[in-house]
Amino acid sequence: MVPSGPGSVPSHDDAAAVIARLRERAAEERRRAARAAEIAARYEEQSAAGPEHLRSLRTRMAVLHRQMQIRHRTSAALHEVHATRMAAWADGRGPAFRPVFMSAVAAAMGVDSAAATLRGRRPAAQVTAASDAIARAAYDLEVALGEGPAVTAMTAGVPVSADGGSLRDRWPLYGPAIGELGVRAVIAVPLRHAAGLFGTLCIYSPEPVLPDRVVALAGRVADAVTYTMLLAPDSTADGGVRDEPLFGESDYQAVVHQAAGMVAVQFGCGIDDAEHLLRARAFADSKPVEEVALSVLRQETRLD
Repeated sequence: MVPSGPGSVPSHDDAAAVIARLRERAAEERRRAARAAEIAARYEEQSAAGPEHLRSLRTRMAVLHRQMQIRHRTSAALHEVHATRMAAWADGRGPAFRPVFMSAVAAAMGVDSAAATLRGRRPAAQVTAASDAIARAAYDLEVALGEGPAVTAMTAGVPVSADGGSLRDRWPLYGPAIGELGVRAVIAVPLRHAAGLFGTLCIYSPEPVLPDRVVALAGRVADAVTYTMLLAPDSTADGGVRDEPLFGESDYQAVVHQAAGMVAVQFGCGIDDAEHLLRARAFADSKPVEEVALSVLRQETRLD
């Protein structure tokens, strides 16, 4: 069955409720940031006195809570930006298409496009949230070509940035291909927790050079997304369930996975191989993979 609508995506009619939840979440994150700041200040004051081992411990605790303060403050800003953009769309002052959370992430970092990807054990199990068609196409290029900033960031476990001619030098296939999308600079930051890496945050810009502050900001945003959204408890303090918009706003994955199932039956292959065939066709036709997937589901395209 082909998804006929945006599923859980809010319409104009229920946008007010979504905006209210986003602003409640922003307020909650600001309260957490303020609490972390209070605790950090207390440890900073105490670190000036007492035995050496206690001063060292208090200093480390102060640093930890300052990091938490930045984390929650950044999360609050992301939710507030998304709420503002949603309100403009609902009032008819914004874009024709409903804003997605990743577009707020990109706006908060001062760039045009951004994508976050969670890595599964199988390629077809990957989940991606993209701000726009450029970010989606950039992700699809990495999957089709097997190289690029997200692949390198996941492999090396460190932030990766490249611009201008270094794109071609670093990734001989990906560099020229992403240049055709109008992208001149990229940054990829690993999403990590105590058990290791589980995804990436990538940003893309048509500008030939990105300022150093954008690299630092990308790291703070990746940290906030990881710990206040992806790894946050499922329930709030009052027992309600969090409404995280990051990966819940698009039926993109459902469309691609359903089409991959049809292709797998057609060729007698596995789902992973079928998805690679879809992405290869999309790359060859210079189309977004979801467009090819929909065409397959509607039986308008057959992969021969």
